[in-house]
Amino acid sequence: MTKSSVKIQRLYQQVAHELMSLIASGQYGVGDRLPSERELAANFQVSRPTIREAVIALELAGMVEVRNGSGVYVIEKTSDALEPAEMDIGPFELAEARRLFEGESAALAAGLITPAELERLEATLQEMVEENEQNILGEQADRSFHVQIAQATQNSAIVMAIENLWDVRNHSPLCVRLFEKIRAQGVKPRIDEHIVIFEALRRQDPKAARAAMRDHLGRVIDGLLEATEIEAMEKTRTEIQRQRERLAKTELT
Repeated sequence: MTKSSVKIQRLYQQVAHELMSLIASGQYGVGDRLPSERELAANFQVSRPTIREAVIALELAGMVEVRNGSGVYVIEKTSDALEPAEMDIGPFELAEARRLFEGESAALAAGLITPAELERLEATLQEMVEENEQNILGEQADRSFHVQIAQATQNSAIVMAIENLWDVRNHSPLCVRLFEKIRAQGVKPRIDEHIVIFEALRRQDPKAARAAMRDHLGRVIDGLLEATEIEAMEKTRTEIQRQRERLAKTELT
């Protein structure tokens, strides 16, 4: 078997295909609500972010629907839309990689960045401010900010790696879907976090630049978790059930 013939199936892909099989077999029929995120994570022995990526994949395939305050419901028994080629890198996996690579990129750039590069980076930061003020949903200035930091490392391999990560974000169906949800909630690139990164670079402080970038991308991951809302739905259902049980006990006394 050649190396190119080996196909790696990511964890969320395995979960998505398992759920597809369960739906196709009738274990979960049209109109049924899928088990809670906690239950699915325990059943498949995976993390909650993996379950969320699998749910997004099924949502893209048109098989499930996420209903606010209620849960994830089956709306189609089968789908031909979810081909292996379309089930690519998930948003949580991507954000984790960005946090690792871009944190070190910022640290290296802090010791090498030139006054001219700082000037261009500050201009890009101002573009981000203007995009936010005008409610422009595009993220070209945000991407440019991060890529310019990579360019300041004077390492073409680092630049290529970070550009590729951004390309994945912009072309991955799962990533595009999740960031659409985030933007629909009115969430914009956090200017204050980018300012902290810029100031660390201007001081030529590698440790602070790394910490600022990792903190920023850590908050991006938090935003992804909030955007999926599955955990929040479960908490709502649990609280409603708890209230019902309390009221039932009150009526019996």
